[in-house]
Amino acid sequence: MNADRLAGRLMSGSPTTPEDGIEVVVGPQAIGERAEYLLASAEREVVVLDRPPYVKGQRQEGSSRPSGLDIGALLDRGVTVRTVLDRECVGHPGRMRSLTGLVERGLRARVASGVPTKLIIVDGRITLLPPGDASDPTASALVIGDALLRNALVPLFETVWERATPLGGSGGPLPEPQKELLGLLAAGLKDEAIARRLGVHVHTARRRISVLLDQLGAQTRFQAGARATLRGWLEV
Repeated sequence: MNADRLAGRLMSGSPTTPEDGIEVVVGPQAIGERAEYLLASAEREVVVLDRPPYVKGQRQEGSSRPSGLDIGALLDRGVTVRTVLDRECVGHPGRMRSLTGLVERGLRARVASGVPTKLIIVDGRITLLPPGDASDPTASALVIGDALLRNALVPLFETVWERATPLGGSGGPLPEPQKELLGLLAAGLKDEAIARRLGVHVHTARRRISVLLDQLGAQTRFQAGARATLRGWLEV
């Protein structure tokens, strides 16, 4: 799903107006202002699908702001925020540290591979479909209030949410041997290299890795690293 392609199809036909249920917003500044206006109207819940690419410089500014949103301000107002981040987002420098603070403040975050689109839904009634590349001065976003499209996009978010991996909150300190093992996993070392670093047989290393994954409730090493970071068990 791509807002630019869909907007182009809409704009090539009969003009659309907000009364038609679909509003086409063109240009980064106009899109940003429209997003801020919609978020200011949020009363109950904002849900977000977040994936690259980002506007140049947004990786740093947006490290705590999925899709560039000020999530902290929404949480401070008592608005529930759920977000599914593409795995590539979480890998950006500093992103996990920023997410840690937001999760502690109430953000419900999950991670998935191949998030299909950027998407923001406010109170289940208004949907903002951002452009694929917001740095393009001709980029278009769609503000969707039409029930038919809205009822397709809300289930899309819920489907991606259900299939994504939760990122948990804080936990107790990790024993030093397990912390060392987790650090080796996060560094991407293979089992044989981990065994050599720990001075144990590879089968012993694999058994310890399995125990650690179970302790974190993780099915993959990526999930283990993400959850451990959010619990403060790894420095980012």
